[in-house]
Amino acid sequence: MLEISIYIIAGGISLIGLVLTVISLPGVWLIFLSTILVAIVDKFQTITPLILTSIFLISLFSTLIDNIVNLLGVKVMGGTIWGMVGAVLGGIVGLIIGNIVGLILGPLLGAFFLEFLLGKKVLKRVLRPDLEPLWAYS
Repeated sequence: MLEISIYIIAGGISLIGLVLTVISLPGVWLIFLSTILVAIVDKFQTITPLILTSIFLISLFSTLIDNIVNLLGVKVMGGTIWGMVGAVLGGIVGLIIGNIVGLILGPLLGAFFLEFLLGKKVLKRVLRPDLEPLWAYS
């Protein structure tokens, strides 16, 4: 009975990870976490350490590609290196302070403040790379 409950929880974690991945948030690590959970419950009979290592490398590669694409998107929208650094730092600080909401707002605020303060751009020019992705979703 306990095994079935853990499988259901792992499936829920995987579904949440899938939803987060679809909306461009880092959900691939939740999927990897649920895979580890299932492997531990199964005593590594079905999901071997080799499979876990392969899934880890795929997750790492996916995250790397996602970050590269995001950085290129900032460049295309007119952002500078300060905006990119601010987005990364804001994402890290936002995740630590505010969980998922912080992860969404942190990069926006970090990019805005570093672009405005260190990039010395006019307010209208700073807001364009920050808000353009939000307009694309609507």
